[in-house]
Amino acid sequence: MLMMGLELMINGIILAAAAFWYFLAPAADGQVIVVAVVTAMAIEMAMGFAVVTAIYRAKRVDMTDSATELEG
Repeated sequence: MLMMGLELMINGIILAAAAFWYFLAPAADGQVIVVAVVTAMAIEMAMGFAVVTAIYRAKRVDMTDSATELEG
């Protein structure tokens, strides 16, 4: 839940920055940075999903808070 909240806050900041860059300078420089950051965040979320899936497959635990070790 914490990661999801952080992702939403960062996405809001990125959206505000993209709008600011669009009205400040209509060049594509700001939008390229936004696309790069959103891509990095998507990769981060995919890695987080992979970790949660690996924990579930190894421990059969729904909540990752309950899994204290990643050992198989």
